[in-house]
Amino acid sequence: MPPRNNIDLDAIKNEIVRYGNANPTDLQRAVLSPEIVLNKLNPTPLGKVKGKWTFPAILIGHVVQAFSDKWTPYGMAQFVAKVAKNYHQKMNFPIFPYDVYGTWIEAMYEEGKKPDEMPISKYIMNTVLPPAIINDLSILSVNGVYDPAEVGSTTPTFGKSMNGINKIVADMVANTTNPVFKIPTDAGDNIVDRVTAFEMALPQHVKVDFIVVSLKEFNEYVSLRETPSDKYIDFNDPQRGKTKFGRTIIGIPGRTDGQILAWVAGNFFRLYDRKDNPAVIDMVQVQDYMVKIFAEWHLGYDFAVNQYVFVETQDADDERGLNNATQNALYFPGETLTA
Repeated sequence: MPPRNNIDLDAIKNEIVRYGNANPTDLQRAVLSPEIVLNKLNPTPLGKVKGKWTFPAILIGHVVQAFSDKWTPYGMAQFVAKVAKNYHQKMNFPIFPYDVYGTWIEAMYEEGKKPDEMPISKYIMNTVLPPAIINDLSILSVNGVYDPAEVGSTTPTFGKSMNGINKIVADMVANTTNPVFKIPTDAGDNIVDRVTAFEMALPQHVKVDFIVVSLKEFNEYVSLRETPSDKYIDFNDPQRGKTKFGRTIIGIPGRTDGQILAWVAGNFFRLYDRKDNPAVIDMVQVQDYMVKIFAEWHLGYDFAVNQYVFVETQDADDERGLNNATQNALYFPGETLTA
């Protein structure tokens, strides 16, 4: 049986000095994130995925030629695929509702009720845990680094149950077989100039909706745009605005600084199984005086085609493009690129 330390009674007793007899549940409303952060990027949902999913793609080079009255075959189709992954995760949370008896939160204890019917149990199950799961997934989906050695650990380490976007992008940048499209910028420029240079270097014949930066750089971007020289833009969302060219710029908490990110519209996916909302409680069990709360889900994020992801670089050895002449010609035939 796990140690009975999931309700911090000392903290509850001590807090009464500062909080008086007010209802502590009032504080819960705005404490935790209401949604997974990466969902702000409108990833395409892909359901019924357990473990791995292969994204197939067919690339066709130039096919148009001058007319003649004889058969002159021209053009080539190439089949490519990328394997993406989602991660089976869970929450196992114990509650000992009788521990609150004798504390200042005693109003949530009711004599004679079963452990899972206690007000404190219902409050934790229905109000506290769902946003806590979403808050954790907001962090994991950005900063997580999956470690298979953690599976089944009796002392789990937070942060190792899935790969977040920082790890996903880092792995793609290091992939020379299926490379990302790199866009060199000057690291000495401010974030407004870097975003402008980045946008101007995007390929011409693709649709890009989002420019993604860290939240720190987004705040710097807003600060620099709000100048007396008529550059102010009305930012309705504290993490979202518009660039000079009208694209949506989003600041992601925990995102890597110094690495602007974008992709072809529709190339970013959220992979899950049958449960679209990970914060749904699946099962409640009672063992002696302990309430066991269970939830599980599959969740992962990835890009279908690495080559249609655009990443800022300050490496002097990187050229604009895929840094591969064959792939430059295949994926971006309308661009003048070097490798």
